[in-house]
Amino acid sequence: MNPVLIVGGGIAGISLAHALLDRGIDFRLVDDGKNACSSVAAGIVNPFSFRRTLLTWNANPFFAEALDFYQSVAEKLETTFHTPIEIRRVFTAPEEPITWEQRRIDPLFSPFMLPSVSSDTAWGPYGSGRIRGFWVDAACFIRKNHRFFESQGLLLRKSFDTKDFNETELMYQKETYSKVVFALGYRNKELPWFKDVPVQSTQGEVLTVRWQNKDERTSIHRKIYALPIGQQHFKVGATHKWDTESLVPSEEAKKELMAKFEILTSDIVEVIDQEVGVRPTSPDRRPFIGQHAEIEGLFIFNGLGTKGYLTAPPLAKSWVEYLLTQVPLEKCVDPYRFLGT
Repeated sequence: MNPVLIVGGGIAGISLAHALLDRGIDFRLVDDGKNACSSVAAGIVNPFSFRRTLLTWNANPFFAEALDFYQSVAEKLETTFHTPIEIRRVFTAPEEPITWEQRRIDPLFSPFMLPSVSSDTAWGPYGSGRIRGFWVDAACFIRKNHRFFESQGLLLRKSFDTKDFNETELMYQKETYSKVVFALGYRNKELPWFKDVPVQSTQGEVLTVRWQNKDERTSIHRKIYALPIGQQHFKVGATHKWDTESLVPSEEAKKELMAKFEILTSDIVEVIDQEVGVRPTSPDRRPFIGQHAEIEGLFIFNGLGTKGYLTAPPLAKSWVEYLLTQVPLEKCVDPYRFLGT
């Protein structure tokens, strides 16, 4: 069988590559290094949606599968890039701790929730709660995986040139592929295919700060997150803007993040760095995964949004299973689900 071609080497493309590799399916990965979201992302794997104190989509199976994925890839690459953390939700309203305690006795939620301790009440007027999670050093993950696939002769470090692609024969630069899957994130609109799939762009900015906080195993969440990344450095983010794809850091975003950070603590911090990424999102916060409506063998794998480091590994595994067995994908990820609505 001809190899599969993956276009895009962010968290989506890398997850697809490992899923294919694990099933013994030959592939090539094309990436130009412009991973404006996957490399900048904080990489927090959080099974909760804190706004309504709900589990995120498919949290129970996805969290376990994602953790297995990062552990197995770390062993494969003989490295490490993921770290267990506690995720602290600082409550913002009096009803939140009541809902939190109700969730604690729910068997769907309880596997993720940590017992209350005295320090939980020290945060804000309403206290806080903690759950289990982990974070992936995104930049390290992308960099080391690219080096690994390049060493295996599987990564082509170049931009995908649409003029060199024959979609009818699935031929790219004179090589024929069995399947071609586009995992280009917000850059999907640069392609002549899947233009009717509403992949949205959500720009976000993140700060790296130096903070004299001795708790370096807890990510704190209240309107923003403050994620410990080692040596008293923290990632603070993120902003959300829907009207720009600029990758230039802004003073406005810096002020917004610092104003929200100052609600968490009165400590003085030093801003070390500021980064910008553009997330590929969807109107209903479900990804777009499936085959082109007219071109057999041409696929999209996109729209993973803010939960990409949680959802990409299990979804990639499901996509490869679909290729091998034709077990259908969930209808909620159909790339054409919005047509006619």
